[in-house]
Order: sequence, then C-alpha cells, then structure tokens
Amino acid sequence: MLLAQADEGGLRMKESFWGVKFYNDNRLIRPNEVLNLMKADEEAYAAFKKAKANYDAAQVFGFVGGFMIGWPIGTAIGGGDPQWGLAAGGAGVLLLSIPFSSAFLKHSRNAIAIYNKDTGSASAWPTRVEVLPYGAGAKVVIRF
Repeated sequence: MLLAQADEGGLRMKESFWGVKFYNDNRLIRPNEVLNLMKADEEAYAAFKKAKANYDAAQVFGFVGGFMIGWPIGTAIGGGDPQWGLAAGGAGVLLLSIPFSSAFLKHSRNAIAIYNKDTGSASAWPTRVEVLPYGAGAKVVIRF
C-alpha cells in the first residue's frame, strides 16, 4: 500500500510496507536532507528532529535484532549448532524498534504538515495502517 501527501511539488512523504520515502519537488531525499530543509521553520524542524531521533533508535534496534536472528539461522543453514536463544533475544530486540518506528511516522507526518502549511503546499492526511496488540495476538487498524 502506497500513500502520499501531495503528488506535485513541495515536501511529501510516501509510506509503504517496506518503509518511508521523502520527496522534495519530486526528488527522493534522505531524512537528513529533510531535517536540513526544515531548518528555516523552527516548529517543523523541532518536530522532525524528534522524528529523526526515533528513526535512528529504530534503525539501531532493528539492525541489532536482525543480526541476532540471522546469525543462528545462518549457522543452522551452514550445518552448525544454532543458538536459538540468541534468535529469541533478537526477536525481543526487534520488537523494541516498533514503538520508535511508530513515533517516527507520527512526528514525520506532523512536521511535514507544519512545513507544507507554512510554505503553502497542498497536503492531504494519509491513510494509516497500524498493527496493534490485541489479546494474545495482533490486529490491523486502517485509519482514514
């Protein structure tokens, strides 16, 4: 599922299952470039700075958790004796990245809305898909 702020010009954010991409005048930019672009607007800059801090934390937890899961899987594929406890710990570390990713999305949407409001760019509220805990499992919530 692909979502966007505005299809023409301005700063926008596209979300998909695989992550988030930022565009400025239809040119793909990285989160660091978004932060630099927002320096002119104090309110948007402060909001995106929070988003960037959450993004960085999510990346660290995701990388460490992925490594901890991947190492025993690679060992098992190679015929060795895998340490499945390490993989279980990695799953826990990976789960720690979810709240940071959620906060990143929330603060990014807010910062872009503030920035585009101040620059006069059109913006529409994106549809959001969230995975939330539900009993012993999870539920998918789609917000319009």
